[in-house]
Amino acid sequence: MSAKTISFCQGKGSLSHNNRTFKPKNVDSSKTKENITFVKIPIAEAYENCFSEAVERYNAKQKRADRRIKNGYFDYAFSHAPCNNVITASDKRKSFYEDIVQVGCKDDTGTGTPNAKIAAECLTEYMESFRKRNPNFYVFNAVLHNDEATPHLHIDYIPIGHYKRGVDTQNGLAQALKEMGYGNGENAINRWRIAELNVLTEICIQHGIEISAPQKSRGYSFKVEEYKQHKDTINALEEHKGALMDDCYHLECERRATNRTLNVAKTEAEKSKKESAKAKAEAEKVRREAQKVQEEATLKMRVAMLNSSMIRQMAKINADTNRVEKEKLKSEYEYFLQMKEKFREYAQQYINNIKDEQIRSTRKAELDKKLNSFGDNESLDEYVARITKKNKNKGIDFSL
Repeated sequence: MSAKTISFCQGKGSLSHNNRTFKPKNVDSSKTKENITFVKIPIAEAYENCFSEAVERYNAKQKRADRRIKNGYFDYAFSHAPCNNVITASDKRKSFYEDIVQVGCKDDTGTGTPNAKIAAECLTEYMESFRKRNPNFYVFNAVLHNDEATPHLHIDYIPIGHYKRGVDTQNGLAQALKEMGYGNGENAINRWRIAELNVLTEICIQHGIEISAPQKSRGYSFKVEEYKQHKDTINALEEHKGALMDDCYHLECERRATNRTLNVAKTEAEKSKKESAKAKAEAEKVRREAQKVQEEATLKMRVAMLNSSMIRQMAKINADTNRVEKEKLKSEYEYFLQMKEKFREYAQQYINNIKDEQIRSTRKAELDKKLNSFGDNESLDEYVARITKKNKNKGIDFSL
């Protein structure tokens, strides 16, 4: 058996591709049933398993409701709903990471050949111990593909780090590598890959596969000698960079929390402003209604005063009118008595001048009747009462 290479590179991260939700062009559908699924947990459930308790602890410490995480850690960290593709946050950390591991190539380990079968056994053994070696990598999806040109392994995991600030358990590759003993900085991932490469190399040797120098692949070339030549100063700078990235992440989380607080405060301020404007409008409405009532009351009072004044004026006019009328009636009454007396005298003379006894008797009866209609002993009050009754529609009181 010729020497084979090991490819250990970072994948793009597509759970739909890995789980064959759709059929890629380079897949032999007749061999898909030979694929091996080691673990398959939905991304949303994986995040719930990893961070729900930490979120509860974080929320319990928050005195202000607007600083609490309401929609789960995934939305908090990535401002996005859980997705089957990798989501990258503003601080460059990813929602999950994927490594693609392959032994050999299509020329020496093509699918369906005995070499491919041995390579698949090596990858299976490697995967079965992966989680034990990497306790800070929560593997939620892992599939061995035997339906493409060469058997290869897709490992999807969430790196879990523990922090003193913010949420105590978070998605953090640098912190996860540090807690597993690979130090800080970008070189930590290189040290981890070298360690994993050595594990897989040992497994392949035990299965009779000779491993040659690694070839350049998507991501990194695994030459141990090159890694050992890194200078201490570069390591220190990378470690410092990793620490700064962690600080940036925490600051970004705090910035988001602050923005949420500001947005809530802004919303409350807008709400208060609207309520204040509404209250002001209501107060103005009440003021106008009160002013209207006051104006109506003032108008009614003025009308009452005017009516009272008019009544007094009318009463005065009536009094003056009655006085004038009474004086007039008194003069008329005196004149009436004079005329009545003259009429009586003229009537007596008239009757005395009539020679015919019968005619004189008839005329005397008629004149007596006429005189009786005037009232022989009618007083001034009786006269006024008779005239008042006669002129009652004029609305004037002639009583003395």
